[in-house]
Amino acid sequence: MLRKLWARVTSINIPLAAAALFAAAILHILATLATPHLMPRSGYGRLAAGLPTNTMQILPPVAPDAQPIPFLAPDARYAICRFDTRNGAVNLSAVLPEPGWVLALFSPSGDNFFTSVASPERRPEVSILLVPGDDAWRGGSEVGPGVAVTGEATLTIPANKGIALIRAPDRGEAYRARGMAELKRASCSYRKTRA
Repeated sequence: MLRKLWARVTSINIPLAAAALFAAAILHILATLATPHLMPRSGYGRLAAGLPTNTMQILPPVAPDAQPIPFLAPDARYAICRFDTRNGAVNLSAVLPEPGWVLALFSPSGDNFFTSVASPERRPEVSILLVPGDDAWRGGSEVGPGVAVTGEATLTIPANKGIALIRAPDRGEAYRARGMAELKRASCSYRKTRA
């Protein structure tokens, strides 16, 4: 039995087997890189289609048959805003009152370029001014194009549009009204500029 197995192993054409493995690896890499371009709609496309521009919306509770995008946690509530700064700066503000709350900004390609996580050591209020990243911005502020301003830091915004997502942990019925009130206080709207 072992001799037959050894005879089969030694009769393998090594260069042909190596070429087959190399071709399979190349095919796998190409398929992986092509998959995002072959998908009918991205997560941003699915969300953006049903959201008004620069308006914060509270999503319904996540259920197995009701998810705007896959893999949202069922133990959290979400507020979302599709922001677009091509026509002017956008104010984004939220309160992140306790650990577990998160505010994240995503580009249309899915890149997460800003995240603020609630922490006992930080202020719970987050206020960000999103401005366009090109020369079209004509706002009357001290901040330049492509910059978001927070009370603590300045960072470059890589996209003129995207999604702002607030995640609030659902800690049960006793805390649900407070959590929903904080989500409703979040805002996302055009900033009035000076002439």
